[in-house]
Order: sequence, then structure tokens, then C-alpha cells
Amino acid sequence: VQIARCCHPLPGEAIKGYLTRSRGISVHRADCAAWARLAAKEPQRVLPVEWGASGGGHEAAVTLDAVDRKHLLKDVTNLIAQEDAHVLSIDGGASRGAGRVQLRLELRVEDFGQLSRLLGRLEALPGVERARRA
Repeated sequence: VQIARCCHPLPGEAIKGYLTRSRGISVHRADCAAWARLAAKEPQRVLPVEWGASGGGHEAAVTLDAVDRKHLLKDVTNLIAQEDAHVLSIDGGASRGAGRVQLRLELRVEDFGQLSRLLGRLEALPGVERARRA
């Protein structure tokens, strides 16, 4: 069993399974477009799947669109620490002359619930216009 790289489902999300030809069962988010294409093409390969016991955390990519302001990165990382998530990497860039910045973060979270709470709290930070799963 492997987690699909196209949609990176997290425990707590609705999931669907697909029996691949060479790599076993691939687990996708229920709303994954790649899974829908595969299922339409070969419906006999679709399998019911469910989450088992999880541990160790799961990687999730997050993108933030924000106003470029002093202490933005500090506020973002403090909030992530408060939610007991871990930052694996941060990449970002400012728009020239526009006063905007986009941050891409790779995080380790326990499940979909933790990621959802984190996204909501990130959007509530001053200057953050949008926080979404990448």
C-alpha cells in the first residue's frame, strides 16, 4: 500500500483505493482527479480502503499568499509550533513592487484535522490573504 503522490491524502480524509499494475494499492483522496481518471478507465481496479492506525506524522504542502510584512515568517512558524506541527522546509518569494509574498511550506502533521485547524489559524494571521493545501 502506498500514498498517492498526486494528492497526498492524510488520515481523516475520505480516501479511495486503486490496484496498480506494479506497485500494489495506491491510496488517493476521494476528490482526486487522477483517481477519477483511473477509475473511469478501469473500474475493476477500484478498491475500498480505510485508514488504519497512524503514527509518525504525514507530510503536507501548504501555500500562503500574504502581504509582505515584518515578522510574518516568525508569526507563521510560531503558530505552526503552537499547533504541534513540524516545518520540514520553507520556500518563498516576494512580488517585485507589489508588497506581496508567497510562502510554500512542507509540514509534518498528524492528520487532516490538524492540517485543517492549522490552515484556518494561518488565514487568521494579520496580512495572510490565503492559506491552502498545495
